[in-house]
Amino acid sequence: MKNTSRFLLLSACALGFVAFGNDAKAQTANMTATATVQNTLTLATPLQLNFGSFAAVRDAAQTASITVSAAGVESVATTGGTAVTAVVDNTAVSQGQITVADGADGAAINIVINNVVDPINGAESFVLAGFSTRWNGGAPVARTAATPFSQTFDAAIGPNLNVLDIGATLTTTLGAVPYTDGVYNGTYDVVFSY
Repeated sequence: MKNTSRFLLLSACALGFVAFGNDAKAQTANMTATATVQNTLTLATPLQLNFGSFAAVRDAAQTASITVSAAGVESVATTGGTAVTAVVDNTAVSQGQITVADGADGAAINIVINNVVDPINGAESFVLAGFSTRWNGGAPVARTAATPFSQTFDAAIGPNLNVLDIGATLTTTLGAVPYTDGVYNGTYDVVFSY
């Protein structure tokens, strides 16, 4: 029995020696984990929305409008009465255009048109509404200000340069006299986020 106990004790010591011997050979590599967050998109505005030169006459009960599509095509319409819009010179007509770079391929980009300020000249104004957009040359889609929508960033286009074209409509306000000649300026924001 004593021999068996000694044998077991010696075996346990030898096993411990082997186990500690292996630990003595262990090596440790210290590593780091790094991440770079880039939520900021790079935006540029190569084209501003421009309705060109046109004649505009109000009516007390009806309206007229002029539209520039997201493809940069201009058209006019009226609901009747004396309200009229008629193109004088369309050489400056352009859709608004925003280029978007540095996006994550395949990621949904949230977009909203907001803070719309109607074009004004003195006390006279047009109503700026009826927005439309097209993404990377696709089909135009009607948009309502302050209503978010999303588009998918495609890094293969451009490359890494996606394009949002924006069209809109100017509508006359009610009144009995023609608009005063001059430049009417308004603004709108387009907000992009993930």
